[in-house]
Amino acid sequence: MTRDAFMRELEYLLQDVQDDEKEEALQYYRDYFDEAGPENEEQVIREFGSPERVAAIIRSDLAGNLEEGGAFTESGYTDERFRDPGYQVAHRYDLPESAGGKGAGRTGETGESGKKAEPRTSRLLKIVLILVLLALALPVAWGIGQGLWGLAGCILALLIVLLVFLGLVTVGFLIAGVIMIPWGIVMAFASPWSGLVVFGSGLALAGLGLLGLALSVLFYGRFVPFVIRGIADCLNRFFHKNRRDEV
Repeated sequence: MTRDAFMRELEYLLQDVQDDEKEEALQYYRDYFDEAGPENEEQVIREFGSPERVAAIIRSDLAGNLEEGGAFTESGYTDERFRDPGYQVAHRYDLPESAGGKGAGRTGETGESGKKAEPRTSRLLKIVLILVLLALALPVAWGIGQGLWGLAGCILALLIVLLVFLGLVTVGFLIAGVIMIPWGIVMAFASPWSGLVVFGSGLALAGLGLLGLALSVLFYGRFVPFVIRGIADCLNRFFHKNRRDEV
C-alpha cells in the first residue's frame, strides 16, 4: 500500500468525523509521512498497520478513551485493543515545531492546537459600528426624504394649478360659445355680416370648450391619478428601503 492509498482509505474511514477534527488528524499523519521521508514510506505504513486500526485509535482519542487501554512508550503509543499481531503504532519522529501542535492533539502530548483563535471583532464592537453607521445615515436619509416631499409638493401644486386653469378655461369657452351663438343669430337679422362673425366666433369658442372638456376628462380621469400613484409608490419604496436598512 502506498502513502496516497493509505491516506485515502483513512480519510474514507473518518468521513463521519467532524471536518475540523478529521482534517487535524489527517494533517498529523501527512506530517508524519513528510518527516519520515519517501524512503521510509513503506516502513511507516508497516508500523502504522492498517488504516482501520489507525482510524479506530483516532476515534478513541476523540472519545477520550485512549487512557483506558493504551500507554505511551519509547517506541510510540500502544493499545492492546487495537493491536494487530506483530504491529504497534509507529514511534513518533521528531517533527518540526510547525507540526508539533498538530501532533499533540493526536498523541496526548502537550500543545496548543486545541485552542481556537479568538474572533477578531467582538459583538460589542459590531453593535457600536452599526450604531455609528445609523447615526451617519439617518441625517442623509432625512434630507433626501425632505427633498422628495418638497418635490412631491411642487408637482402637486402644479397639478392643482393646471387642474383649475384647464377647468376655468373650458367652462369659459363653453359659456362664451353658448352666449355668442344665439346672439349672432339675432344680430344677423339687423346686420348679416356682424351676426355671422359673432355666430362663427361663438361656434369656435364652443368647439374649443368641447375640446377642453375632452382634455379635462383625460387629464382628471387618467393623468392626475397616474401621477398621484407614481408619487405614492416612489415615497413608499423610499421609506420601506430606509426601514430595511435600519433593521
